[in-house]
Amino acid sequence: MNRAGAGRGAGGFTLLELLIALTIMSMAMTVVIASFVATLKGWEKGGKLLDGLHHGDFVMEQLVSALRSSAFFVDAPQYYGFWLEDLENGPYPTDSISFVTSGTAFMPIDNPLSRGLHRIRITVSENDEGDPAVAIEAMPHLMDLDEWEGDTWYVSTVVRGLQCRVYNMEEEVWEDEWEDTNAIPSLVEISLYMDPLEAGESPVVLSRLVEIPVAPLVENAVRFGQDDAEDQQLARDEFERGEAGAAVDGGGARGGRGRGGAGEADGGGRQRGGGGAQRGGGDAGGGVSVGREAGGGVGIRR
Repeated sequence: MNRAGAGRGAGGFTLLELLIALTIMSMAMTVVIASFVATLKGWEKGGKLLDGLHHGDFVMEQLVSALRSSAFFVDAPQYYGFWLEDLENGPYPTDSISFVTSGTAFMPIDNPLSRGLHRIRITVSENDEGDPAVAIEAMPHLMDLDEWEGDTWYVSTVVRGLQCRVYNMEEEVWEDEWEDTNAIPSLVEISLYMDPLEAGESPVVLSRLVEIPVAPLVENAVRFGQDDAEDQQLARDEFERGEAGAAVDGGGARGGRGRGGAGEADGGGRQRGGGGAQRGGGDAGGGVSVGREAGGGVGIRR
């Protein structure tokens, strides 16, 4: 009996062996579960990013369509000029842009203004629930803005910020201001800001260049040098410190280095090219080539 019992005991597992096996199994399960959780979080984060980009892309496409349908007549420049204003309503840039367009972008189907020329105003402001949202206003293009008391409608609460920069072709720099309200810029950069996916991260930014057909031709390469990269990094640093919109380097530029002021107004006397003029682009100077279909590329900055 003792020999049989000894034989059975020799063929079993000791307590130490069982503990080692359980430890290895626990470690393996921990790795598997951690990998599954990380994959699930990445999937959810990617879904949120994709949903935000869908909203941002819709707003961007509508805005680009409206800008490319801009109208301008040299005999009455005071009614067809481009207006740019910095409202500074929140942690993100909240520029307000206004121009006359013939397109139907952002316009409700039953709005009578969508059937012809109208002035549209696009910005980011609080909706009825108090949330930042892309706000749209439209008015007859020959009416004084101070006399207009139209409705405001909102198209997206995912887009929380709007920034517009104007390219100064003479100095070859991007500027945050546009004081020549009796003219239209040839090239603008539109940036849409969305909340970061997680706290502490930089906001999601969707940017695009837009060449306005009725404005003067863009004949030189558009430069994006080290200064622009530094401006973008400064904007991100300002946001992370909770001070987005503060003046940097004393220049008064929001979220970037001062540009030395806006371009000088020309009194609306500049000659405007026709909407059907051929657009050209170049690769000179290492800049970004912008052709007639400028604005087709999308950049995402994190």
